[in-house]
Amino acid sequence: MVKEELYINGENVELLDSLNPNLTFNIADIANPDQRKADFSKTINLPASKRINKIFEHIFDINTDLQTFNPNLRTDVIYLVNGEIQLDGYLQLKSIKNNNGIISYDCLIIGRTGNFFTELQENELTDLDFSGLNHTYTKANQEATWNLPLTTDYVYPMVNYDINYAGLQFTERWLVSSFFPAIKVKKYLDTIFSSIGYTFTSTFLNSSYFNTLIILFSSKNFKLTETIINNRIFSSNNPKFLNTGSINSNTFSGQFNNITTFQSDTVVNQTESYDVGGVYDNTNGVFTASENGYYNINCMVKLQGEFTAPSATPTSGSTYKLIASISGKVKLNKYNSSGVFINTIDEQFIGIYGGITPVSPGATIQTAVNPNSLTNQYFSGNFKSTSYTTINSYILNKYFVSANNIYLNSGEQIKVVIEYECRPMYPPSSISGSYTLYYNSPNLFWVDSGNNTYPAVTNSFKLNILDSYFNNEVVNSGYVEGNTIDMNSAIPAKIKQKDFIKSIINMFNLYIQPNPDNEKDLIIEPRDDFYTNDVIDWSSKIDKSKDIDFLPMGALNSKEYLYKYKIDKDYYNDLYNTTWNEVYGQADFTINNDFVKAEHKTEIIFSPTPNVGQSWYDRVIPTIIKFDNKNGVQRTEANIRILQWGGLKSTEQQWLHEDSNGSTFKSVYPYAGMYDDPYTPTEDIGFNLTNEIYYSNVFNNVITFNNNNLYNKYYKKFIEEITDNNSKIVNGYFYLTPTDIANLSFRKQYYFEGQYFRLNKVENYNPINPITKCEFLKIKEATVFSANTQTSHGGTQTLGGQRTPTFGQGTGTLTNGNSIGNQGVNAIGTNNYISGTVQGANITGSNNNVYSGARNVIIQGSGNTVQSGVENVQLINSNNQTVRESNLMYINDEIQGSGSFETKDADFVASENIRTYLVDTQSGTVVARFGTSYETIDGLPHVGKTWTFKKLHSANQVTIDATAIPALIDGSSTHTLTSNNDSVTMMWDGQQFNII
Repeated sequence: MVKEELYINGENVELLDSLNPNLTFNIADIANPDQRKADFSKTINLPASKRINKIFEHIFDINTDLQTFNPNLRTDVIYLVNGEIQLDGYLQLKSIKNNNGIISYDCLIIGRTGNFFTELQENELTDLDFSGLNHTYTKANQEATWNLPLTTDYVYPMVNYDINYAGLQFTERWLVSSFFPAIKVKKYLDTIFSSIGYTFTSTFLNSSYFNTLIILFSSKNFKLTETIINNRIFSSNNPKFLNTGSINSNTFSGQFNNITTFQSDTVVNQTESYDVGGVYDNTNGVFTASENGYYNINCMVKLQGEFTAPSATPTSGSTYKLIASISGKVKLNKYNSSGVFINTIDEQFIGIYGGITPVSPGATIQTAVNPNSLTNQYFSGNFKSTSYTTINSYILNKYFVSANNIYLNSGEQIKVVIEYECRPMYPPSSISGSYTLYYNSPNLFWVDSGNNTYPAVTNSFKLNILDSYFNNEVVNSGYVEGNTIDMNSAIPAKIKQKDFIKSIINMFNLYIQPNPDNEKDLIIEPRDDFYTNDVIDWSSKIDKSKDIDFLPMGALNSKEYLYKYKIDKDYYNDLYNTTWNEVYGQADFTINNDFVKAEHKTEIIFSPTPNVGQSWYDRVIPTIIKFDNKNGVQRTEANIRILQWGGLKSTEQQWLHEDSNGSTFKSVYPYAGMYDDPYTPTEDIGFNLTNEIYYSNVFNNVITFNNNNLYNKYYKKFIEEITDNNSKIVNGYFYLTPTDIANLSFRKQYYFEGQYFRLNKVENYNPINPITKCEFLKIKEATVFSANTQTSHGGTQTLGGQRTPTFGQGTGTLTNGNSIGNQGVNAIGTNNYISGTVQGANITGSNNNVYSGARNVIIQGSGNTVQSGVENVQLINSNNQTVRESNLMYINDEIQGSGSFETKDADFVASENIRTYLVDTQSGTVVARFGTSYETIDGLPHVGKTWTFKKLHSANQVTIDATAIPALIDGSSTHTLTSNNDSVTMMWDGQQFNII
């Protein structure tokens, strides 16, 4: 007799009838070997009972409000037959049926493996929290990660995102900000599993090999997170002066004989509308940068002036007019972390005038609080001479200061300071011109009706601050040296966790099975390691009354098996795809079968990352760039990337790791790639050898390729077994007991009919009717793959039946015969040659040549040649010129200097940086000599250089002397200018000077 038991959330549920569950258990679908299914799943119907109704809280009653049961959450379930666990998983209530008052529940039972992916739901990688990896962005911390095996969960590999594109012939500089963190794949897996309460048991996933796998930073910019930005910004208002604690300044008495003495006070905005990070102190008005970075600083102050007239009766009349103004500056000042002034980063002049309306003695003039139009009360201007101010334009009473994209070190401070004083104005509109001699007089603050002037009264002026705001913005140009990096910024966006794990499964042909001793632990191994040699004998269990079906592998519905990365549109991926019509590192194998045509494709979410080398150094660097002829090399947004960390590799051409404290020469570089080593690889995370690589054996005599790739290592044996002519799918019926199901294992071999088999599926097992259909793979053991190596000089040859890569630079002859060896240049025209070592060239024209090592070259013309190593050259509308020296400009075929003209009144040597000399001979004869120390190989002037000399006085003469070279000027060693305004222009042709 069969005894069935069902436990839901630990409670034994009475069963009125047999569940008749018809359970199915899977390991893999042979026709689709990259797809993994739950080890079992089944929909069952549970008749209502008191206990079941209680567990489901009478959910069938539409008037019932659920208290603890939630149909959207998993419910633990265990099903036993004769005391043996048959199902251990989760139950999901799908529907409630009411058939004339008879209630039943349709439920889906899901095995643990399937439920793992269900529980991941639609979670993305960015839902993970890697804040525990946060660290300071410094050179020391970057170099501390360069270990093999890795001692941290992240590393800083050398990757070319166009920060150091193609390197330089000389020592290459890599800043702290040139490196970006890559997080270990193992860290991603650990965190994903932990986030839903799972663990895994795996020799492979804990292997040293798997722990070299990293996920590159692949975004266009390493942007600050919203949290980091929020912690750096503030916004404040409601001002007061620091010294007085109110909106009113201290009273002051005015200055009449200097423009350097001011009253000064700090603006304190007392109300903080935003300051999550506590970066603004509303007690002293100081903003302190919490992190190095770029900021925008903004401030407005709204001001009012008060002017109190003398209290004594004026000499003429009974009133006074104001002829002075409060003037000064609103300043944004920067200070170091100790509060020591560094500099003013912005300032605005303030001018406040009380107007010309006469007032009684002792009366106080207050300027308008909210002027609606421009008046003479508020103005911008400047300080004149030593004592007074002038008016430039009239404005309203709001004064703005700001600083954009300013770099602040952590701890540096910004505050708003107002400097002010009352001074006479120019022109004093109420005083006639006869009083202009009194601008340094103390008597130019007030005037009576008889134009008698008066000094200021002691402490008779005041400045009021009516309104203000002070805030900042973070310029999100990315992390800078010294910042604390939020490692969540390094996580690729819009990647689902389940897709990430499925791609890892598909890369390494991983098989997964729940641990029978721990329901939330998954056993994960590559397919060939997953299976054991333990044997279960089912010979006695075969139902001899039913046929055993042997299906040849021809029953598989796929002729072609394709394994590949996801294509991306960065330069090298696009180049490879365009050149070879396939994805970098893909494997494509065709089965010899005349009856099926379908393709079976296994594509992972990662994109490949080709490594690129140059002909002038031996470093081979992963490169993710965008390139077009119009804009040249640019950074680009890339799909998620996976690489192997290879540790530090030796380099004969040193490079510099540079930070704010200086540079360190390096003879090793932090390598990562699809190969674990660029020249002697032992591991390859491509599915197959590529058709070409984008580096060569310039510095290594040979490259030794290895075919230990993903297909060969993890799929080859599997595919050969299931497609072998002698391999078969075997379907038979077996008598299975609850004990058989409890001990079911897909890892072991099964023996019957004198043969050994692998179990693939147990289909519709029912303990009430235990005759069960089972699917097996008849084992035809394939040869275990053993890696081979092959040295290469770039020619066509094979390795293990696969073609070895040829050597390429990822460049070539573009259209119209332009030969361009580097993506850092642009050529419009025909038959231009630009060496692969040229850095930065823009060519418009034809038949131009730019040779090795030249940098920063602009040519607009044809037939020009720029020799090796020449830098900073421009040829504008120039043809058929040969440039042998750096820092030159040709315009209309004429060499130019960096200056235009210079005046001389004493003997001098003509400089190539000056084109025209104006020579003043009033004090005596002046000799202009040509020297022998110009910036050429022989010290002589550049061919084509032109000078003009002009005499500016009638006395004496100008002698132009070429004897030091020695050379002639139109046949003579000297040339003389004798008359006022005489001039001469002469050009050096390499042998002599020609007057033109």
